[in-house]
Amino acid sequence: MRLPICLSSLLPLACTMLVANAAPSDAAMKRLAADSGCALCHAARLPKTGESAAPPAPPWSDIAKRYRGQPGAEDKLVATVLRGTAGGARHWAGEASVTTMPANPVEISEQDARTLVRWILRR
Repeated sequence: MRLPICLSSLLPLACTMLVANAAPSDAAMKRLAADSGCALCHAARLPKTGESAAPPAPPWSDIAKRYRGQPGAEDKLVATVLRGTAGGARHWAGEASVTTMPANPVEISEQDARTLVRWILRR
C-alpha cells in the first residue's frame, strides 16, 4: 500500500539539509582565521596599490590558485596548517617574505583547519 506524501511536510527537511550542507560564510571563515592566528601572516588577497604592505605569507587567493583541483591538495594543506612546513621550505620562495609556516595544532583543530582549507580552495 502506498502512502501519499505531502510535499509541504518535506520542506522543513529539505531546508535543514540545505543549511547543514551550506558553506560557511566569508565572515565566519575570516573570524576563524583571525582567531586561529592565520590572519597574522596570511591575507585574503594581495594588497592593492596604496594599501598596507603585503603579508609575510602568501595570500589565500594565491594558495587557492596553486592548489585548487590538485589531487590530495586538501589533505596536504590541512597537514601544513597543523604541522607547519620544514625550515628552508622553498615552495613559496620569491613570492612570500616568510617561507616557513609554524605548526598550529593547539591554535586550530583538524576539523576547523579542514573547513578553512576548503573555504580557501573555493576562493
